[in-house]
Amino acid sequence: MASPTEIAGLFTSPLSPCPIILPVDIWSATLNINAANASQCFVKEVVHYKHTGGKEHEFLHFTVSHPEGSWLAFVFTDRTTKKHSGNGGSSLSNKAAVLSNPSPSSSSSSSHSSPLVPACDTIYVATNHSAALEELHGTLFNNKHETIRTLTFDTGPSVMELATLLTVTSHHAPSYSLCQNQCYWFAHTIYEALRQLFPHHRERIDSGRSGTCHYLPVSMADSHKDVCAAYDEKKAALLASASEKRERYATALRAEQQEGQQEGQQEGREEGRAEERAALEREHAALAAWEQELLRVKEELALQSRGATAN
Repeated sequence: MASPTEIAGLFTSPLSPCPIILPVDIWSATLNINAANASQCFVKEVVHYKHTGGKEHEFLHFTVSHPEGSWLAFVFTDRTTKKHSGNGGSSLSNKAAVLSNPSPSSSSSSSHSSPLVPACDTIYVATNHSAALEELHGTLFNNKHETIRTLTFDTGPSVMELATLLTVTSHHAPSYSLCQNQCYWFAHTIYEALRQLFPHHRERIDSGRSGTCHYLPVSMADSHKDVCAAYDEKKAALLASASEKRERYATALRAEQQEGQQEGQQEGREEGRAEERAALEREHAALAAWEQELLRVKEELALQSRGATAN
């Protein structure tokens, strides 16, 4: 079976049996290993899913293109309170926090009594036509689920931009708050931020149950505008850093080229002096030969003169 060029954190061999499962921060750092290729992978579609049983967990699915053709990576993300097991076999629905009473009347009182715990914002990735994708689908869709809404991009974010947005969102509220920053908030905030940041898209609404549990609305923070502002700031900082690195590289390259030119000029001067020395040596040799020839001619003339006198 043909395989795509592997890109760390995104594309693996179709024969790989295990999906990539990483915290958001580590996934972003992993993509930077091969940032040149990862920046050429683009999000084609994002789907907002909801489990319809149990805790009615919500999560997002991104379809990402490969720079070489038809290969696709399927990237999922969610927010929970438990660490993943790292073996690709964890259950998203089992990891969802317990929403003991999501009704609006209980939200205000629960927000004061619910302790804040570290959120576990996770990325799950598998290449299409792979055994890992079958494993991942078995994990993500082991409960009944429905599609809430879909964004299809004409000009979507690169996977590097997506990673930046996910990291910014995760850092905006690093703690899991039952009534403010739970899985509903995480999926809703990222989806709405993508709608705002990348307006060239088509949207399809399939269900109005986003942010609800058993049809009751769940209280959550309205953060997507703040996240968009933080994303713009982070992206500007990354671009400034990249520009600074390019300038440092260009400066070093120019210095190296100038040094090479100076060395070349020095070598040229040395070659010129060597040629001058060689020319002088040739002139000296020619002069010496001419002097020898002149001496020979003088000796012959002298012999001839003595012979004439003798006669």
